[in-house]
Amino acid sequence: MRLKNKHRKKRVLSPLTPYVHLAPDEEEGEFWSDTPHDQLTPPLPPPTAEGFKVWVLEHRGRDIHFISLQEVQHAVDVLVTKILPSPRELGKRYKAVNSHWMSRLHTSFKPRKVRQEMISLLQSELDKIA
Repeated sequence: MRLKNKHRKKRVLSPLTPYVHLAPDEEEGEFWSDTPHDQLTPPLPPPTAEGFKVWVLEHRGRDIHFISLQEVQHAVDVLVTKILPSPRELGKRYKAVNSHWMSRLHTSFKPRKVRQEMISLLQSELDKIA
């Protein structure tokens, strides 16, 4: 398992983005697809000189992408629990039971031992920035 920093020329969105970067006038169950990215709370990170920063967590040929430190922190907050919360519980507010990022997370990432390693890598990245 490894965590890599990459830069993309175009902005990409991760599966976590709709659950972390929210529209200010968000209604229950509404996504922000029509909201300009600079009006989200917290706003999406601006590009750097190299482009848009993306963190890629690789494990057994599978990847998880994060486009902001808030998404990294959100993933840590969810994955740190001993028993994973159900996607139904997490996506209920958005009426996104089957499209929530936890329901799409590959099973190779879900064992507790793997999650602990993921959390360690993600937390070390957060600690570098803080």
